[in-house]
Amino acid sequence: MIRRVSFIRRRSDLSPQEFFSHWTGRHAEIIRQLPGLRGLRFSRVDRCVPAEAQWDGVGETWFDSIADADRAFATDPFREILIEDRAKFIGEAHSCYIEEPWAYLPDGVSQR
Repeated sequence: MIRRVSFIRRRSDLSPQEFFSHWTGRHAEIIRQLPGLRGLRFSRVDRCVPAEAQWDGVGETWFDSIADADRAFATDPFREILIEDRAKFIGEAHSCYIEEPWAYLPDGVSQR
C-alpha cells in the first residue's frame, strides 16, 4: 500500500476556519468517493519548520499502488470536480507518494 501525502496552503482570502470547513466538508466528500481509496486523513498543521513554509494542512490518502492513485485522481467525473473544488480553497499544494516498507518500534525492533 502507498500513501499520497499533500501539503496544502489555503487561499490567502480565506480564514483558517473557512479553509478547514471546506477541506474537511465538501472536499472530503469528493475524496471519499475516489475509486480504490483505502484510507483518508486530514491533519491541521500547528507550525512549520522552517516557519516560512506556512502549510495549513496535510492530506493523506491510501491506495494499493501509485498507479491506482493516479487513476483515481484522473478518473472523470472526479478529475473535473476536484479541479473545480480545489480552486475554491487551495492556494498552493505539493504532493508526494510514500511507501512504508518497515518501521522502527519504540522497543528498537524493526517491523516489516
